[in-house]
Amino acid sequence: MAPKPLGYSYLIDHYDLAARPLPVVARLDNRVKGRKTRRQGNQDVQLFETKYQPEDNLVGHIQFALRYEGINLEVLELLFEKAGEEEIGAWINASPQSAYARRIGFMFEWLTGRQLEPSVASKAGFVPVLDITLQFGPNDGERDSRFRVINNLPGTNEFCPLVRRTPYLEQMVSKNLRERTREVLAQYDQDLLRRAAAYLYLKETQSSFEVEREKPSASRAQRFAYLLRQADTQAPLTDERLYELQHAVVDPRFHEFTWRQAQNWVGRDRGYHKQIDFVPPRPGDLPALMRGLLETAGKQLDMDAVILATAIAFGFVFVHPFMDGNGRIHRYLIHEVLAKAGFTPRGIILPVSAVILANLDEYVEILENFSRPLLDRTEWNPDTPDVPAIGNDAIYYRFFDATPQAEFMYRALCRTVEEDLQKEVKFLLGFDRARTRLNDMYDWPGQSLDLFIRIVHQNDSKLSKSKRGSHFEWMTDEEVKTSEAVVAAEFEQNQK
Repeated sequence: MAPKPLGYSYLIDHYDLAARPLPVVARLDNRVKGRKTRRQGNQDVQLFETKYQPEDNLVGHIQFALRYEGINLEVLELLFEKAGEEEIGAWINASPQSAYARRIGFMFEWLTGRQLEPSVASKAGFVPVLDITLQFGPNDGERDSRFRVINNLPGTNEFCPLVRRTPYLEQMVSKNLRERTREVLAQYDQDLLRRAAAYLYLKETQSSFEVEREKPSASRAQRFAYLLRQADTQAPLTDERLYELQHAVVDPRFHEFTWRQAQNWVGRDRGYHKQIDFVPPRPGDLPALMRGLLETAGKQLDMDAVILATAIAFGFVFVHPFMDGNGRIHRYLIHEVLAKAGFTPRGIILPVSAVILANLDEYVEILENFSRPLLDRTEWNPDTPDVPAIGNDAIYYRFFDATPQAEFMYRALCRTVEEDLQKEVKFLLGFDRARTRLNDMYDWPGQSLDLFIRIVHQNDSKLSKSKRGSHFEWMTDEEVKTSEAVVAAEFEQNQK
């Protein structure tokens, strides 16, 4: 017997729902004992033995999905648009104590705005809407006395990405990178950390622009670095602040003062052909999407900071609310959410964009993990921009599975904390020691000492003939040899 779809897979097939491919699918398979998971293409396939077979109807498969797959708001909203009102109302009235019935009743009204007529037992114990053993969310939330549930969904009904608790994410959460960051920084004195912070703000600015293959003017780089320093001020994230950020990262000719009013797209214009890689939501859907994103960002959520930063930052870049500057603001938002959640110590920035730049193919793959399935269902021609796009409905940007993006974020932050942060601070230590020794040895004109150290360090402790001819012709062979040895020795000390 061929494996039979269960849970959300059954609901999508049976009701012909226009849902994206599920990241995890459930199947009934009489060839397995218990439960097994295998990787098949871009999906995890969960196989269940026949004893897991639910009642073969809408209620049975919804209950199975909530129990074993967690919450998929996209599928549920699409389902509720077509069916379910009578069956769910009857389910709640027949089983008013059922936690599954009450959770789905709450989500029906939360998603659709339509009211059921259930008879819920007033003495039923409160249960959380989101099962935090399956997906990340806050431990507490608003209590809904109508269904006796605790709304611990991390977002709103206008924007609520969810992240599954994969083995890798569980491992990363247990590492406690927040505390590990503090341990790393505690090894160095405050004066050095202040210098390191200034250097890291500059590096993050440069890397964020380089990801976009741009070289900003000095004034734009300075404005962006200034904004990065304001990320930990605890100022609320508002639409006005996002406009200010957009003004800081793009040329003044392209400043925007509201959400975009036209359909934008990501790709390449080859002149004879436009290669479209991604079509964001229609302009008319932006006010609700951005309202939901900003409300979610403003919540004081007791949940993992990296998961929350993923939802806000990647949610922003997927919504793409401006015509230009979205990518740089997206990377800025990573820092703002982490700083507000107390993940990053005040006055310090983690050079995440440098890690993204060093792993650009993986970063692009993570973005395409979201964009490819949408592109397959979207129709739009940039040559006729007044004709609205079809298929890029708001639901796909409002409710998405952000697990792949969260795993990428944790990989980037783990490398940042365990490798790059220490490497940058050690670079400054080596630079300071080399500068002190060489300054005592020779009379260096102007800014030539700092330039010498950087050039020699970047060239495996050797001064090239071209650099010597253009900048250090005044140095004797012995002075060059001695100075090279000093630079090599002081930076080598960092490796011990």
